[in-house]
Amino acid sequence: MTASAGVGNRPEPPSPTRPTPYPRAVDTTTKRPLVALLVGSLLLALTALSLPGPAHADPGRRAGFFAGRLINPATGNPVKGATVKVFRINTDTLLGSDKSGPAGRFRIDGLSADDEELDVRVNGSAVHYETGWVGCGHNVVPSWGDACSYGQGRQTPFKLQHL
Repeated sequence: MTASAGVGNRPEPPSPTRPTPYPRAVDTTTKRPLVALLVGSLLLALTALSLPGPAHADPGRRAGFFAGRLINPATGNPVKGATVKVFRINTDTLLGSDKSGPAGRFRIDGLSADDEELDVRVNGSAVHYETGWVGCGHNVVPSWGDACSYGQGRQTPFKLQHL
């Protein structure tokens, strides 16, 4: 027997350059559950963020509108080219504006559901109509103190006097 065959009948330990047939043992009781928990939490958070919520879940959503028609009360004809602006109630915060079209119609989209009451101002000076705030009778009044607030949605016609 040669000296490299080992002493006694004990087998030789494997050489360090020779790979073992199985991967080394990993202590799974401490490392993998923590990684699994982190990966699972991350996947759950990403899934929750990517799902659309119900329509009523976001009170600040921008789906509101304010629409109506401008008419000349003397003739009943539409007023084309007047500017309608809506403001957050009791503030100077402009929420949107639109010019009336050939039928006198206007529509201001993208209002927040939080803005339940609106102050409305009409400027008809470019087409020789009056300018001012909209009053409770849907007519134009000269001062904010005489104006009324309006809710979102479609309105009955606003009356503008020809100058």
